[in-house]
Parts: sequence; structure tokens; C-alpha cells
Amino acid sequence: MKWEETLSKWLGSHIEVHIEDQVGLDPIAPPKKIKLEKIRISEDREYMLMYMNEHQFLAIPLKGEHTSLTCTEHGTVLRSFDIAAQLVYKVEFGS
Repeated sequence: MKWEETLSKWLGSHIEVHIEDQVGLDPIAPPKKIKLEKIRISEDREYMLMYMNEHQFLAIPLKGEHTSLTCTEHGTVLRSFDIAAQLVYKVEFGS
């Protein structure tokens, strides 16, 4: 999928990010709302970098069948499973 092109319509909008620890060792982090300033794909094409400002970004793993984009009646959801770290990334975009 061409992630940058597909998600570019949400640039400048607020998104909600959830990161869940599947092992259960870390406390559940509250969702974080950020303004999506820029989207880039890492040079090795293994991560999507979602920038909240010029220098800070969230790196979401792109792992083939473990990364999906789903449209719902409430908006669009990007979900990515990092098997090695046992983390689930969920990004909610507005409708």
C-alpha cells in the first residue's frame, strides 16, 4: 500500500493513538491525541513515521499482514501488530 498517499488526506488533522502492551507488564497508557503534521516511510520501509511536529514522531511498524487500514462508520483505523515487542498500535483518524 502507498501509505503516505493513502493517509495524506488527514495531514493537519488530529488523530488518536493507542499503544497496547500485549504482555500486560506495562500499565495501560491513555490514548494520545496528536496533530498529524507529516507522514514519511523509513528508508528501510519497515516503519511509518507519523510526525506531530518538526522533530517528534511516532514510528509504527509496517509488517505486511500485521498492518491494516479499516474504514468504519466512525472513521478510519490503522492497526499494526509488532510481534517481537508484543505491542499493538492503533491510530484513529476522523471520518
